[in-house]
Amino acid sequence: MLTDRGLAAWVLFRLDGGIDHILVDEAQDTSPDQWELIENLAAELTSGQGASNRERTLFVVGDKKQSIYSFQGADVVAFDQKRDLFRERLAGGEALRERLLTHSFRSSPAILTVVDRTFDGPEREAIGGESSHIAFNEGLPGRVDIWPVVETAEKLEQGPWEDPLDQPHPEDAEVVLARDIAKKIKALVEGGEQIPQVPKNGGPSARPVHYGDFLILVQRRSALFHEIIRACKELKLPIAGADRLKLGGEMAVKDLSALLAFLDTPEDDLALAAVLRSPLCGWSEGDLYQLAQPRKGYLWEALRDHPGHAVTRAFLDDMRGQADFLRPYDLIERVLHRHDGRRKLLSRLGPEAEDGIDELLSQALAYETSEVPSLTGFLVWMETDDVEVKRQLDSEGARIRVMTVHGAKGLEAEIVILPDTGDRRTNDKDELYRLPGGEAVWKLTKTESPPLILAEREARAAREAAERLRLLYVAMTRARCWLIVVAKGEVKQADCWYTLIRAGVERSHATTLGDGTLRHEFGDWPLPLRTEKPEALPVALPDWASRPAPDAPPRGQDPVAVRPWWRQGPAG
Repeated sequence: MLTDRGLAAWVLFRLDGGIDHILVDEAQDTSPDQWELIENLAAELTSGQGASNRERTLFVVGDKKQSIYSFQGADVVAFDQKRDLFRERLAGGEALRERLLTHSFRSSPAILTVVDRTFDGPEREAIGGESSHIAFNEGLPGRVDIWPVVETAEKLEQGPWEDPLDQPHPEDAEVVLARDIAKKIKALVEGGEQIPQVPKNGGPSARPVHYGDFLILVQRRSALFHEIIRACKELKLPIAGADRLKLGGEMAVKDLSALLAFLDTPEDDLALAAVLRSPLCGWSEGDLYQLAQPRKGYLWEALRDHPGHAVTRAFLDDMRGQADFLRPYDLIERVLHRHDGRRKLLSRLGPEAEDGIDELLSQALAYETSEVPSLTGFLVWMETDDVEVKRQLDSEGARIRVMTVHGAKGLEAEIVILPDTGDRRTNDKDELYRLPGGEAVWKLTKTESPPLILAEREARAAREAAERLRLLYVAMTRARCWLIVVAKGEVKQADCWYTLIRAGVERSHATTLGDGTLRHEFGDWPLPLRTEKPEALPVALPDWASRPAPDAPPRGQDPVAVRPWWRQGPAG
């Protein structure tokens, strides 16, 4: 409407009397198409030809150092271009006024010092200039720790042949690192006789560390992401789970969906076979083969006529008897509680399966609020939508949060752990390149690319490297008073996060601890609290606790007359 000359004049005329101020927030993540819309809306404000003489303003807030959403169309270059454009338009009237805010209202001077030193070289160009911060909480103690790298085992012994091929080896670097992080967190919170503390603003006051202080940030949802969640749940640490969950990919959800599919269509042999092999029934491959081969008719008919497997038949008969009456949510609840399905699934798949089960219940409730609650409709709805749940982890209380840096934008935590900082292989998945002139071309190999495509390939690589540096800036500045950096595998690339942060810490007058940790700290970190366990006092049990209970009175005898000794006295 604003680009069509036939409509734009009328739209802008109608808007001119209603818009006095325009505020553009997060301008560094605004796409060129969005900037075009803002430019058209602000045309009357900057032209000086509006019908109103009231004072009108355009207020733009943005930080180029935090532009990390190029996959959503954000263009950090457009930020400077539009700033220059509005400066030219405002040249004849009210001038463009720029303000630079260098104060950080979140982080300790220790964090900000390392951030400034990390981006003190060629990296400063990626974040739009020199990194110079002033801590608003200038007396807040802080730490930045660089843990030793977890080395990759050269050769791992193969496990039993019947183990799944995608099951990680216990000595894999991801598994070892995840286990170390979980153990360290538990040791910090449950410190035994000494409980560590985190400092508060405005003085030496402090409070004990709890699990909600920890925020673990990764670059992508790789195997390490899931291993960290699994390791924390194995130690029974309170954890908020994954920030994004593909519901259809969870094994527990697949088993429950197979059960629902069988209840909806008993002739679905594959669904019934999946249910029998799942933890809900616990059949072995041999049991299933003996039932299925040889047989006549459907698998359900073979199970129904089989002389054995009474427990399985009773379970499925009960569920089939309720399938026509209960809603999808009630059916799932029935199998999870009445038939002990939750315990069976968690004992086989591990505690990390609980997130998928709970989200499936939530989706069943959401479906019933928008559709007629039918079993067939719910199954179709789950298949067609390919549900991906985005969970809000900004208010998870005293629970550990594990998420990507993109998902943590705008959040903060007392203690931030960056475990995904080693070498990373970039992979450009786009098959089409758009040249500076707007032409779309096929991506070719580097050796076969003509100069135009080769130049665009190099430009894309440079833009991606710059955005990864801005992503690092966002990750580091989520920490309030303690930043912990660790890596696995190799750290040979000059632009890998571990190398960059370690260099920044070394330039910040760091010290090496006894376990090999490199630390930069500021201020006096509060001492841990000493807890004294109370002595166990002996408890004297009453005399009646060691006496056997008297026999029950014979049937038909007056119970008042033979009341036991502990109820002697008036009746009633």
